[in-house]
Amino acid sequence: MDYQNGRPLTAEDVVSLKKYAGFGGIKAVLYPYGSPEDWQANGATKEDLKHHAEMMQLHDLLKENYPETAYKEIIASLRNSVLTAFYTPEVVPQTLYSTLAAQGIQPKRLYEPSAGSGVFISEAVISFPQLEQITAVEKDRLTGLVLSAINSTLPVKTATHITGFEEAPVKDNGTYDLVVSNIPFGNFSVYDEAFPDKEISGKIHNYFFRERSGQTG
Repeated sequence: MDYQNGRPLTAEDVVSLKKYAGFGGIKAVLYPYGSPEDWQANGATKEDLKHHAEMMQLHDLLKENYPETAYKEIIASLRNSVLTAFYTPEVVPQTLYSTLAAQGIQPKRLYEPSAGSGVFISEAVISFPQLEQITAVEKDRLTGLVLSAINSTLPVKTATHITGFEEAPVKDNGTYDLVVSNIPFGNFSVYDEAFPDKEISGKIHNYFFRERSGQTG
């Protein structure tokens, strides 16, 4: 499939993209595009400054490939995901899927509501050869673009929504037989007019658990 620079993704490209795990917990992404002195003026520590060169490389790469407005949106989205975007090792979905397969469970339609770069999806394609449809949701814009690129190479029909879970399409509710994810956890709320009860939406993990249970068919 053709992507940003107009050439098809190679196998090596896909391997590189799958190494991406977001910026969860990496405080350095919060600092501005600028000099080390600019960072220090914003309270950066010596540990933060160790990441300065790599962060400037990220900014330059995004500036080279996206218009200014899109670049600013991507950086803002990355910063908003710092508290919830964390690495999931492959062994987690591998263990889960091997347990399901041992119980004779072979899903055909899979939903991933907090997909990141897609480790649960890539492993599902390996574990469940009968998969017919994968739908993924990822709020962070850059991570969503990486996920969309990876998903485009899979031998399964996929739909990738780069949006918050609360804004994802709901017309397909009740059509999936496996909903799986490493959901975000945190003591902050999600606004969804369909779930005004703060017992559900007051904490993001409660919201995801409730919404995920509502997705199952």
